[in-house]
Amino acid sequence: MRFFIDQPISGGAKIVITDAGICHQLARVLRYTIGDTIIVLDGKGSEGEAVIQSITKNAVTVKIGACGKNTNESEYTVTLYQSVLKKDKMEWVFEKCTEIGVARFVPVLSEHSVKQGVNFIRARKIAQEAAEQSRRGIIPEINEISSFESAVKEAKESGAVCVLAHNIGEAEHLRDFARTHDLSGGVNVFVGPEGGFSDAEVAYASQNGFHIVSLGKRTLRAETAAITACFSVVR
Repeated sequence: MRFFIDQPISGGAKIVITDAGICHQLARVLRYTIGDTIIVLDGKGSEGEAVIQSITKNAVTVKIGACGKNTNESEYTVTLYQSVLKKDKMEWVFEKCTEIGVARFVPVLSEHSVKQGVNFIRARKIAQEAAEQSRRGIIPEINEISSFESAVKEAKESGAVCVLAHNIGEAEHLRDFARTHDLSGGVNVFVGPEGGFSDAEVAYASQNGFHIVSLGKRTLRAETAAITACFSVVR
């Protein structure tokens, strides 16, 4: 099992874990005991094997053995600017796109957005659990909600390649775009809500230097589009 902790990791160190969720999981759910081994991660890319020295429902003491850098992160930073979706769909996007390798999420209010809010406490918990499950070395950042115009401005100023998924005309498929463009400086991916981006939003993004790309001939659900788009660019 893998757990993110808010403490530095170094070989030979003894660490007392007091996080209630981790202690409950280890002591009550998994029934771990002294001598069992877990993997602890510092959320900054380092991880280490940790042997349990003592365990109670309130605290778990571990000794760090072999440690090193996690090698499962993407070669470059992928930020998903996802138009806010209904609760279950948005949570699905946080979970699955974390598993794929997204480093940062920016929820966006666009013209066709129906849902206006995000439960950030739950969203960040979902992202952490998905990062642990998928053997990642960091927990993706989840930013506060942004307007579409502010999101476009932020993405443009980041210096990363910016793409907006929208099936229009003969737009290039995102997977082909990713193969032929240098993404080493990062990529910002914009995915719309259930009704897609409006024509005005697409035009605004294009005017700001965004590449308008396709996700294929078929119409995808918003949450499927997010997963497809992220899978197309993560390396």
